[in-house]
Amino acid sequence: MGLIVQKFGGTSVGDIERINNVAGRVIEEAGNGNQVVVVVSAMGKTTDKLVEMAREISSSNPSKREMDMLLTTGEQVTIGLLTMALIQKGHEAVSLTGWQAGIKTEALHGNARIMDIKTSRIKELLDNGKIVVVAGFQGMTEDQEITTLGRGGSDTTAVALAAALKADRCDIYTDVTGVFTTDPRYIKGARKLQSVSYDEMLELANLGAGVLHPRAVEFAKNYQIPLEVRSSLEKESGTLIEEEASMEQNLIVRGIAFEDGITRVTIFGLPSTRGTLSGIFTELAKNHINVDIIIQSITDEQTANLSFSIKSEALEETLRVLEKSKCMAAFDRVETESNLAKVSIVGSGMVSNPGVAAEMFEVLADSGVQIKMVSTSEIKVSTVIEAQYMVGAVEALHVAFKLDERSAVKA
Repeated sequence: MGLIVQKFGGTSVGDIERINNVAGRVIEEAGNGNQVVVVVSAMGKTTDKLVEMAREISSSNPSKREMDMLLTTGEQVTIGLLTMALIQKGHEAVSLTGWQAGIKTEALHGNARIMDIKTSRIKELLDNGKIVVVAGFQGMTEDQEITTLGRGGSDTTAVALAAALKADRCDIYTDVTGVFTTDPRYIKGARKLQSVSYDEMLELANLGAGVLHPRAVEFAKNYQIPLEVRSSLEKESGTLIEEEASMEQNLIVRGIAFEDGITRVTIFGLPSTRGTLSGIFTELAKNHINVDIIIQSITDEQTANLSFSIKSEALEETLRVLEKSKCMAAFDRVETESNLAKVSIVGSGMVSNPGVAAEMFEVLADSGVQIKMVSTSEIKVSTVIEAQYMVGAVEALHVAFKLDERSAVKA
């Protein structure tokens, strides 16, 4: 007997018909002789509707604590309905909220991290032959405060539970059939990959590929939990995420990730004194502002210019923090540029193949795309460009690296 954790996203449980379909998939796994823990998201656009209602009542700045109290109800609706469906089909099942499942988080509303999971209750229920249905996206602090885990929180819940329970596998069911070379909704030639390494998937997830949340991939890598991204609607194999991709190992570039809604922030006349950079980025971190690409240029012995990219939704808060920091580091001015996008190529084969970045830059230049910022690692190259050129740039790169062909560029 194995232990399998299954996660179903909001689209997969979007209505009663789909919930019954999910119940069938769960029963099928239990019929294979496995113990099953199911993690679910809120139905369809439930979370968006709850956020909209909250803003109608408190348009300026809704209480983060009360937002968590509100948003966690979405997943509770799903676990109740799915458990009823399983019972109706003749199977013993029990639903648990995140805190009933023993998920302990840090004391941060809206984007908490899981600190610990007390698995005794889940294990007891499994040992008694029950299917356990857990609400994703939520937990509780040591002070009994309800928290949410932020975007992609149900993915994180599922993989964290798989790690804590020492599960044999974690299956992430979604509305796509696996991980693609790029987003098939935008690029017609995108094709499904048979396997992806943890490191490649982590880069893709961090760079905008929405199929998995980065925290979930981190958990899987740290605890060596095999993940499979599969379709909840179609019965076919998905994409296996493991330590080393077992298929197509020689691909130089395995995927292209992209996201819009990027803003470049530039600080002019920043004092070139020790501790200035750390002071600014410490303040940004304290306010939970994620900074991505960072470029510093020295103008003279006393001053420097600093540019970094953020999500556009964080711009107002970023400017507020910088204004507050001006007394600590008396810079001249701040300029911003929005309507930008980030396009990134990812592949473990890049480590041993020089010239991949040069080829990427050449493709973008030939497409008339100006590169505004660049960031690299061993297995990725990211560029910031104008958002209007994003899809065209991805299409050109996808063709250039032959990702739409089974015989893709090889090392």
